[in-house]
Amino acid sequence: METNLRRVRDIVSIKRTIWSNYDRFRTLGVFYLERNEVLDRICAMPEEEIAKIAAECREGGVRWRSFTKHMNKIESALLGNREIVDLGQSDERAFDTVAGVPAEEFVKIRESASGVSVSFSVTGTFDLLQRGNRNGCCEIRGIRVTPETEFTVVNELLPYWEDRYTLALKSPELSFAIAAEDPKLGKKGSACVRLYVMDENRAAADDLGKYTDTAPLTLWINP
Repeated sequence: METNLRRVRDIVSIKRTIWSNYDRFRTLGVFYLERNEVLDRICAMPEEEIAKIAAECREGGVRWRSFTKHMNKIESALLGNREIVDLGQSDERAFDTVAGVPAEEFVKIRESASGVSVSFSVTGTFDLLQRGNRNGCCEIRGIRVTPETEFTVVNELLPYWEDRYTLALKSPELSFAIAAEDPKLGKKGSACVRLYVMDENRAAADDLGKYTDTAPLTLWINP
């Protein structure tokens, strides 16, 4: 099979430009690596579309202005008709139950001498996306998760352990994540931890502190 070198060169140009863009999904950023999603979708396009995008990248330089347009279009496709709910800055609660258990019992936190791990009251097969420690990222597909499965989110013996982090588990029926984030209160302060849950009907987010004590998850974590 003969290699289409022009297509290869076009994809290399697009990849180089995407690598230099740092925009995020507005709603689904904890569940996906945006740049990977954009590149994968573009690579599945017809050759003439790929060539057109590559020309835009070469003309626009590393800061490709159309990246955000493609990214937003992809996020809309991933969201589908789901309702978007974010009560992180409200006194109301977004969740009564998660995965059929009371929201207060869904996330379990365990402290150790070196840091903190979490587990979830759910059983199933999920794809893992975990980010932290500056540019650290771990993806594992098809892992079996039970309430006894623990994930280390803070290891104080690693470099940059005090950086913010995210831990997401995805499946077609249910996806959920926790993320240490800026509390967005308009002033400097400690990080907060948010809980994200996406099912077939909605994508919801809330302050995990409404449901459990999150102090172990934010101790000395940068805001």
